[in-house]
Amino acid sequence: MSFIALIPARKNSKRIKNKNILKYRNKTLVEISILQAKKSKYIKEIYISTDSNKIKNIALRHKIKVPFIRPKKLSNSKAKMEEVINHFLKKTHVHKKFKYLVLLQPTSPLRKSIDID
Repeated sequence: MSFIALIPARKNSKRIKNKNILKYRNKTLVEISILQAKKSKYIKEIYISTDSNKIKNIALRHKIKVPFIRPKKLSNSKAKMEEVINHFLKKTHVHKKFKYLVLLQPTSPLRKSIDID
């Protein structure tokens, strides 16, 4: 079986500005998701879908793929996660290489790699 991870991390939240780059135990929420995905036994590639250059730079420092900057219409509070996933799949064509996509939202910092597996 082949698995990839998608971390959807947009710039702003309705209530908390830059929520996904806030720190919890000295790591940003995005970094925590990246590090736990890297520890997974099954995930072979990790991608981030974001509208933020800051988040993109964090991902690139960790050698995570950021194939594009997400469009504004998919980066607001009304955008549905299904639309974000479909946009990602259409833009990257990774569905031809992998069988399963694991969605890792950065707002779950207590999730461990064992939970992912």
